[in-house]
Amino acid sequence: MVGHAEYDYSGESAIVTGSTKGIGRGIAEGLADAGANVVVNSPTEAEVTAVAEELDDCGEGDVVGIAADVGDPAAVERLVERAVDAFDEIDLLVNNAAVWPREESLVDASLDAWDDTMDVNVRAQYYASKLVASHMIDHGIEGCIVNHTSQAGDRRTGPFGFYGISKTSINGLTWRMAQELAEHGIRMNAVSTDVTETAQTRYEAEMEAEETPDKTADDVLRERGEKRPLGRIGHPSDLADAVLFLASDRASYVVGDVLRVSGGGNLE
Repeated sequence: MVGHAEYDYSGESAIVTGSTKGIGRGIAEGLADAGANVVVNSPTEAEVTAVAEELDDCGEGDVVGIAADVGDPAAVERLVERAVDAFDEIDLLVNNAAVWPREESLVDASLDAWDDTMDVNVRAQYYASKLVASHMIDHGIEGCIVNHTSQAGDRRTGPFGFYGISKTSINGLTWRMAQELAEHGIRMNAVSTDVTETAQTRYEAEMEAEETPDKTADDVLRERGEKRPLGRIGHPSDLADAVLFLASDRASYVVGDVLRVSGGGNLE
């Protein structure tokens, strides 16, 4: 490895949606380790309280939990309002929350499934960005917004359904909103994931392992990683590192970009 980076986010305040587990929690923990004040979010009060307490000891900043279902616009409004009340100002928004619907056919899928996916994966990212950007502009904050997208948004084939469509939409949101926000000194970018070890990918690996008695979930995950050019699947800390870079002064000239954190999986 060439070079070594350390980040100091002391005095900065961030909202990370969908951050009580998986990639979101990894991002929240990375920011807390770097000294930031962090809002941890999920729809469940008990979860945000527990995770906030766990991460509060990571660094010198404060970590608070705010429960909100980002699929509900009113809840997004309350989330941003409470975050501002907690820390006075917000310097960074990480739009991480997402759902992965299980429809197997776009032809047979329901409009309700479409709405549920787009409400959380697209509208919530836009609306949270709109609210936080307005806050930043009103207070002269040259902050950052980082959206979470996926290789599924780039690929034209594969069983990605509504999820893939939603992530293609996030790519477009990032490109187009970034141009407008840059005029105010606010940088919007995105991180794009491939296969990353989370509770969801482990569950899928466990289901696959049940159909193949001579394999464990770890075997399935290792084999999936070996198919990547770098030879492993991603970890939440990989995405945290990407967010820490994009929101830092080292990325001060990076605007409207999609940083692919995929171990080379984006090359397939």
